[in-house]
Amino acid sequence: MKKRWASIVLTGMVAVSAFAGTVSTASTASAASISVTAQKGSAVNIANEQKVINNIIQTGKNLIGQARYNHTYNAPYTMDCSGFTYYIFKKNGIDLKTRDDDKQVSYGKYVPKSQIKPGDLIFYNANKPSKDVTHVGVYIGDGKVLHMANSTSNVTISKLSGSWHTANYLTARRVIE
Repeated sequence: MKKRWASIVLTGMVAVSAFAGTVSTASTASAASISVTAQKGSAVNIANEQKVINNIIQTGKNLIGQARYNHTYNAPYTMDCSGFTYYIFKKNGIDLKTRDDDKQVSYGKYVPKSQIKPGDLIFYNANKPSKDVTHVGVYIGDGKVLHMANSTSNVTISKLSGSWHTANYLTARRVIE
């Protein structure tokens, strides 16, 4: 009976995994070995920085075509832009502490736009003249940003040099180094 039950559970896990499709984030296996909290004003120094950053980016890419933009946080299925960054970092052992982009901008250290690198958070303000943060994404290299854009595009990759990104760029923060 125990063997049969174990077989049913394992079969169910495989079925759930297959059903989840690319929502599965198997590349985040290293998250179990990392559990750090983002710091205000400084980056978190971790030994396997590049692997974690690559996993964060891959976790986000796996949500393309799967997750939907919504202000109700039900990750990995629905979330807004700051919920997206919170989720993909948290899934990989980095706790951003908040799903509020106005608060996420205080974590990590300032990075000039000319020095951004993959894994840096990119913040925008599309509500000028206020200085509020209205959007956040993750720089993935090659001049591109991975973000939960809106209810039409959902999770997407955009060019940092695109007109909207250029006009609304506010700052960048490095959470991991």
